[in-house]
Amino acid sequence: MTKSPELRLFRAIITQAIEDAMYNGLYKYKIIDKREAIAWLTGNSNDFRMICHFADINHEYASLKFTKAMKLDIYTLTDMHIYTLTDMQNKVMQNRPQRPHKEKNYRLTFND
Repeated sequence: MTKSPELRLFRAIITQAIEDAMYNGLYKYKIIDKREAIAWLTGNSNDFRMICHFADINHEYASLKFTKAMKLDIYTLTDMHIYTLTDMQNKVMQNRPQRPHKEKNYRLTFND
């Protein structure tokens, strides 16, 4: 059975959210994406329900499975918690610039 392009698109959205939620690096903007993905996957928002509907996935089941995966991740004995922010990721999010930002006035000139 071939899947329609629309079905593949909406499933790819859910897949991307799960991949974002599993991010384990220290790049600040991807950590922000991780937090937003976790909130989206567990929050049962209208957007999440709509995407699941168009992806032909039961939104309650999907949210339950992801929440269970997060709980298992938290309670495992390993140091690899992929669905929670690591200590280093929390430090990256709390860091402020070391020196104050100074605005500079730039002027565009067009010379012939």
